[in-house]
Amino acid sequence: MWLNSVYVKSLNRLRCINSKVFILIFLITFSIFVFTSDGHRYTFDEGIAQDQAIRIATMEPHPDYIQGESRIFFEYTWLYPPYQNERPICENAILCSQASVIHSTTEALFLTINENFHIITNETIEITPYEFNDPAYAFWRNSINPSFTFMELLYGPFFSALSVAVLFLISRTYTYSLKTSIIISFLFAFTTIIWAYSQTSLNSVPVAFFLLSGFFFYRKFQKTNSHFNLILTGIFFGVAFLTRNDMILIIAPFFIFLLITSFWKNIKLKTYFTFVKTFFAFVIPVTSSYVIQKIIEYARVGSVPTETKITALPSTWAAEATTSSTPYFLQLFGVIFSPGAGLFIYSPILFASFVGFFDFYKKNKLDSILFLSFVGIFVIFFASGSNWHGFNGWGSRYMLPIIPFLMIPIAASIEKRMHFSFKIPVIFLGITGFLINLVYLLQDVSYFVWGFFGSDDRGLYSLGRKADGGVFELWINPVIIWTFEFSQIAQSTMMLLAKPQLDLLLLRIFGIELFLASLVAIIIILFYILVKVSRNYIIKQKL
Repeated sequence: MWLNSVYVKSLNRLRCINSKVFILIFLITFSIFVFTSDGHRYTFDEGIAQDQAIRIATMEPHPDYIQGESRIFFEYTWLYPPYQNERPICENAILCSQASVIHSTTEALFLTINENFHIITNETIEITPYEFNDPAYAFWRNSINPSFTFMELLYGPFFSALSVAVLFLISRTYTYSLKTSIIISFLFAFTTIIWAYSQTSLNSVPVAFFLLSGFFFYRKFQKTNSHFNLILTGIFFGVAFLTRNDMILIIAPFFIFLLITSFWKNIKLKTYFTFVKTFFAFVIPVTSSYVIQKIIEYARVGSVPTETKITALPSTWAAEATTSSTPYFLQLFGVIFSPGAGLFIYSPILFASFVGFFDFYKKNKLDSILFLSFVGIFVIFFASGSNWHGFNGWGSRYMLPIIPFLMIPIAASIEKRMHFSFKIPVIFLGITGFLINLVYLLQDVSYFVWGFFGSDDRGLYSLGRKADGGVFELWINPVIIWTFEFSQIAQSTMMLLAKPQLDLLLLRIFGIELFLASLVAIIIILFYILVKVSRNYIIKQKL
């Protein structure tokens, strides 16, 4: 009885400290992400999701919508002329979009807040033509719905900070120390591209949170054998699928892994009914998400499409995006190591995962195989097609959901290798990753570094024309991808040093003095609490 009482107290203490640190990590990362947010979108993908989100938030159709005539992308006549738009006719004015309904719904929650309380208004964010060296840019920024600005300011930081905090919880399930788990969480937050993408509302941002949450509950299932946790895994994975259909690349190998490990375990124990429960606990919520998707499509266009388009690009671009003149093995290498888009180049801390997997495998053989399958399948799949580099995204943006599964093994090495021969490279890689992503965050790379799509005279897109008058695939000259000189990193760094175009929304609203004072005060207070809470826990553990 005494031993049982001690165990319960220890377990409760563990849960308590994990909850407290979870909240503090979320608050710290969320605060920094918000202070480094620019409050506006970058891409067309974000735009179509926003347009659907505002219709969901207000329940008002687009003013140009015509029942029985308007097709998906009807509002983008400059890009999709009606006589060329062959997409289905919409049956639902609110959902007439190619964007994920789940993605837009999560955005609509933020839009609704500003629509009702007017926290950010046109007056709050008005930009003068002299704030940037391009008056047209200032005009575009001033034309943005203030509710979109409010959403962009908070959306990416919110889901990205949640992802970081959940990674901390996952790390703790592998019995890593409190210190190690905190370190790996902050390395993930501030030395990988998740920091850069916290500035966006791309669907990869909430997807990373959904996947990590699902995996966290799977880890709880492993620890407790509670099938309720596995049901939650299926729900979160299903929501991830509804947000991005390519998350089947995670769900499929995970399901096979779950099936094999559960079958082997229950065959040994002759608990066949438990295996059946495990099977259905995961399968039912996941397959339900597929059914929900078909229902959404039926509500949207009045039929269930036989073909799902995975691109939001115009048909001419889509044709380019499905074929490539670049050898496949070169694109395979480029996804990971190319100067212009390589995942390990833009998140250099991931180089430590080569050592990390070696240490992680010793205690977690099956999970190592699972993580490597995630990475391998993602890389192999997205390396096909000419848009493998993520268009003008920062690094390999399609790889964002798998970064946490490369970070977790690094924690094993941090825990084991305390000598300087490991610490120094990790510190160097961390600082490098921090600076690389900071370069992106401080300015509008999409506009000022890349320039206009198809432009002849500015930015990286200006290199897209060939000498014979033709254009490169997606207007991206190979030198942008394969040389450091014309890579986003080099060009963004040179621009920041030569003619900085600082683009931090709260910096513009508060001014430099209040901005820095607020940021420093918040960080110091929260880090002080984090250190104090951690020390108290460690002291109690030693007693």
